[in-house]
Amino acid sequence: MLLREDLSEDELIAQIERVKQALPGVPVGYVDAYYLFEKHPRVTAACDVVMTNCYPFWEGCPREQALPYMRSMMQRTRAAAPGKRVLISETGWPDQGSPFHGAVPSEEGAMRYFIDTMRWARDEGIEVFYFAAFDEAWKVGAEGDVGAYWGLWDKDARPKFG
Repeated sequence: MLLREDLSEDELIAQIERVKQALPGVPVGYVDAYYLFEKHPRVTAACDVVMTNCYPFWEGCPREQALPYMRSMMQRTRAAAPGKRVLISETGWPDQGSPFHGAVPSEEGAMRYFIDTMRWARDEGIEVFYFAAFDEAWKVGAEGDVGAYWGLWDKDARPKFG
């Protein structure tokens, strides 16, 4: 919402409060890029749970430094949301397509990123939703030639990594 500027900060907070009133006792949160929780402390304060998208690839980070970079994304989000449940709502690495600055899609890189991420999450008790289970062929136009290749399985539901 904030990343795409679909709603203003005030409109988003009003929606969060509306959901909280409709569902008393249910934790309510919001998903967006990690740095937007720093930029919008009122939104962060309105959330019971903070769900952050962390994509070192889209920030041009080389795969070899992606895990430390994602750790810093998580640290920044936690610092912006002290005492709140923080989880990674999306992260992943494409296995095909064009490089984005220093970030290069590759089969080995995608597999290594997944393994590193899951090991780190397990060891640190971090909740992670990995993006994506399946390739999404329709995303090539919207996200460039890497858009369709973030899955652990291909578009025909065949596992990519043995």
